[in-house]
Formats: sequence, structure tokens, C-alpha cells
Amino acid sequence: MFNISYFAPAKLSEALEYLYEHKEAKVLAGGTDLIAKWKKIGHPDMELLDIRNIENFAEISEGKDGLFIGAGAKMAAVQYNSAVNEKFPILAWAASVVGSVQVRNLATIGGNICNAAPSADTVTPLIVYGAEAVIVSKKGERRCLVKDFFTGPGKTVLQSGELLKGFVLPYPEKGSKAAFSKHGRRIGMDLATVGVAVNACVDGGKIKDVKVALGAVGPTPIYVTGLEKFAGAMANEAAAEEIAALAEKQAKPITDVRGTEEYRKDMVYENVRKCLKKAFA
Repeated sequence: MFNISYFAPAKLSEALEYLYEHKEAKVLAGGTDLIAKWKKIGHPDMELLDIRNIENFAEISEGKDGLFIGAGAKMAAVQYNSAVNEKFPILAWAASVVGSVQVRNLATIGGNICNAAPSADTVTPLIVYGAEAVIVSKKGERRCLVKDFFTGPGKTVLQSGELLKGFVLPYPEKGSKAAFSKHGRRIGMDLATVGVAVNACVDGGKIKDVKVALGAVGPTPIYVTGLEKFAGAMANEAAAEEIAALAEKQAKPITDVRGTEEYRKDMVYENVRKCLKKAFA
């Protein structure tokens, strides 16, 4: 028989107190990754903190600073939320390609990020939208840009006793357009071979700002650096190709069952170029 300690608090303060006292506790939100991993490693004893009953933990709300998405928000909720679709459309799109319908009605956006898989679909849109992760503990609250949230495969900046409360997405600047691509072996129910998200602000046909994030081509999601030099450049195909080449150089893919290193680098270039052309247009 499995030896599982289970606690499902209704208040955030109770959850943080439990995490403080139970350093090895696992957090259950949707469970689509947690339970699968638990089965894979042979059903070891586990302390389980169920956060699904915490009030407002799944809320999606608009504020002065931006849109707040609770860590417990289901992928289906993100996919269909009107504010997400209007202001952050590629995040809604990314949520819509996570697993199957059944998975999207269980899986949470917080779990997708905390699982820290380099191929996580919602990570790259959150990065290019400049989202901040809101982290809470008994000591208080702190924030961290999502692009800095990952420290390695399956590893994050979350420390003992800390819990991801949600994300704050600043409202996009006027003139900004985003694009997303999930390149895989089949259309649905598969991990990305290459994931790409771009967010470009164009004014008068010139690039004001551009951000690019890559998934599944490194030990962590990659925020492409060195794009500041494109400020003031014409938003045309030549710029898209140059930025795509820079992204390809920064990609660090491996060869596995989903593709070779060389193929993944080629697909980084093609998908970044395609997304930028769409955003520029």
C-alpha cells in the first residue's frame, strides 16, 4: 500500500505553513506531470500538498499593471479566456496545443512552468510577453522574470518552502505583434521538436523592439540575446533572416527521437524567420 500524506488547504497561508514544515512535499495542481512521474519511479512514499481548493488560485484577472494568471488556471481556461485571447493571443494558442482536450481540462499553467521541461508550450509566449512569476512563501512575496525562472532540466529558482502563485503579464505596447510556432512530428498530442515565440513592436515600418524565445532546443528555454541592435532597423525579410540566424546560433539542441541536432537548428531558423515575417506583417 502507498504511504501518502495528503493535505488540501483552503487558504494560501495554510499551504505555505505546510510547505515550511514539510520540505519534501510535492505540490498537486493538475497532476498530469506529477502523477505520471510518480508512477514511473515506482510509487514511492510522498507528502502531497493539493492547492486546488485555495481561493483565487486559478483566477485570471485584469489589473493596472497587467493581466494576472493564477498558477492553478487550467490550460483550457487560458485557451478560452477573452482577455488572454485579446491581449496575449499566442499564449492562448500555446495553451490550446498542450496535450489533448482531457489533459487541458486538468493541466495547469503553473504546472507547465514548474515542471521545467524545455519543450513546455506556454513557456516561450510567457517569456516574450515579459511575464513575471509571482513566488510566495512564509517570508513574503518575490517576483522573477519567467526567462530567468529555469536553472536546468526539471529545475527552477523555487526554493524550499516557496510556491508559485501565478504570473503577471504587462500589457503589450501599442504596435506590438506576436507569433508562435510549435514544430513537431504531428499536429497534436506530441511534445515540440522546436518551439518558437516572437514579439515585435514595429513603428513606421521600423523595429522598435523584438523578443525571441526558443523551446526544446536547450537544457532550458532560451531567451535570444543580442537583439537590441535591431532597434531602428527596417522590419523586413532581411531583418527576419538575420535575427533567425542569430537564434540558430544560440540554440543548443541535442539529437533524440524527435530530431537530430542539425535538423533542430534548421527548424529554429525556419520557424523564427516565419514567425517574424508574420509579426512584421
